[in-house]
Amino acid sequence: MPNRTEAGVEYLQDRITGVSVVIPCKNEEKAVGMTISNVIQAMEHTQVEYEVIIVDDGSTDGTQREAVAAGARVLVHKKNMGYGNSIMDGMTIAKYPVITIMDADGTYPAEMLPEMIEEANSHDMVIGTRIWTRKNTTFRGRMLRKALYYVILYLSNVKAPDFNSGLRVFRKLNTLDHRAVLCPTFSFTTSQTLLYLMTGRSVKFMPMKYDVRIGKSKVAPLRDALKTFSYVFLMANLFQAYRMALIFIFIAIMANLAIAVMAKLFDFSLGVQIGMYSTIVIGILSSLIALNVQPTTKLYVNRIRGSSRILHKPQQTI
Repeated sequence: MPNRTEAGVEYLQDRITGVSVVIPCKNEEKAVGMTISNVIQAMEHTQVEYEVIIVDDGSTDGTQREAVAAGARVLVHKKNMGYGNSIMDGMTIAKYPVITIMDADGTYPAEMLPEMIEEANSHDMVIGTRIWTRKNTTFRGRMLRKALYYVILYLSNVKAPDFNSGLRVFRKLNTLDHRAVLCPTFSFTTSQTLLYLMTGRSVKFMPMKYDVRIGKSKVAPLRDALKTFSYVFLMANLFQAYRMALIFIFIAIMANLAIAVMAKLFDFSLGVQIGMYSTIVIGILSSLIALNVQPTTKLYVNRIRGSSRILHKPQQTI
């Protein structure tokens, strides 16, 4: 049912009456208690019911103890399942239809939650856009984020000020219904942002401060960046296949032109004609397309069959 505002206008999104704050973490005993306290304090300034769910993703320190003492529900993964799986498992046990996610390391400002939740009454998702400074990021981090921005822009023609911010508010079913195509690990937020923007959903970006984390980061920049780029490629091929086809056609044309120029300049033939080189290039590109289409088609078929159901059972709730 659409909700009507005091100004007399209506929105398709239901009016928010309850929010589940899902916080995935691993070995965050130094910061998780403070994070929960900050969330509770912020949510007391809203007019909605709420709960705080900590998803302990294989911690070996006192994270569970600190989270329980601070008053949160605690879902335990006996082994590390990944950032995305932790969030989606937290959503699975959540009582309320609207989800807020944030990290447990003290980087995100919980005081933003009331304003973000209010904005979510008229948007499908609200994302806190991080303000980067020399204090809270590194040169390598800035370069990787810039590279991610341009890769996404080139492959999908989608723009956003912050694709992978970990502070956001959204409706549970809009995300769980697409679980099969969302990244189960570090790149969950990037794939979720792409999903919403590429399927025409309303996304609001709100600037926010971003503090230096407490404790040691679990992010492996280069490894996680490569995984993110691969997921961007798959998402673009799934939702904007025509654009990917144009990219492959452009590559094929440029490769054939390059071969023709090289053959003319350096007078090589290897016993075959230029037309044969073109055939070889097209064959290689066709193989690449086939290798790309297979996993993408599998994702699409899984989504159609409803494999957004729980792929593994949450292991234990405290």
